[in-house]
Amino acid sequence: MGVGYQASALHKIAYLVVDEAAPSTSEPPSWWKLPPIPGAQYATEPARVRSPTAVDVIAWRDQLAIKYRGQLGEVLTWDEASDFVESEDAATSADVLLRYVAARIDERGTQGIRSLIDAEGPPSVEIGRALEGAESRGFTSRFPQLLLRSAFWLPFHRNMIIEEPDWQGRTERFGSNFRLEEELRDLRMLIAEADPRSGEWTSDRSVPTKVLWAAWQASEMMGRICAAATSRHLPFWTTG
Repeated sequence: MGVGYQASALHKIAYLVVDEAAPSTSEPPSWWKLPPIPGAQYATEPARVRSPTAVDVIAWRDQLAIKYRGQLGEVLTWDEASDFVESEDAATSADVLLRYVAARIDERGTQGIRSLIDAEGPPSVEIGRALEGAESRGFTSRFPQLLLRSAFWLPFHRNMIIEEPDWQGRTERFGSNFRLEEELRDLRMLIAEADPRSGEWTSDRSVPTKVLWAAWQASEMMGRICAAATSRHLPFWTTG
């Protein structure tokens, strides 16, 4: 199970269409390798997806650009017609640990990261405590673009997060992919300085058990896709 990240125009987003009236059966499909889930229904037809239209995204973006031009200090724009796509998944556990490491640095500075050398995964209650603390610190955090739970980062330079309805009317947070790229670069540098071994991935790219190693793995992937977005002046977003 992983968390996907993608650099692309927003009309490349694909949403799963959930149709409660679609034909289903209690028998799992032939490719299902796990025991049947009691009470579950399995679709008998291929899943359908939909995407926003470029026209709808552009209309939404242009309204956002007008509203926030004074705060951004630039015109919010990108090539929504672009067909460029680069994406990759990070292990969910590594993605969470990346944010945990950032939150610990926020709390305790370099001592916070040194205390994680050779540490194994912390209990979920400790991760939750650290991430909630980062959320409460808001933009006083050293890594607000990473820690304030944005799902989208748009190509603007000001270090701010816009909270507005998206093109579907769902309220989301939209950060800056340029500032996120900087945060990821700084975080990787801090991890490497604390434990140079963290950058030595296993040959099969399995998720390391050590906190700093797993955080490095997630940061390397996320930073690479984010850099692709900034170099092409496109949005960067998580596919969940």
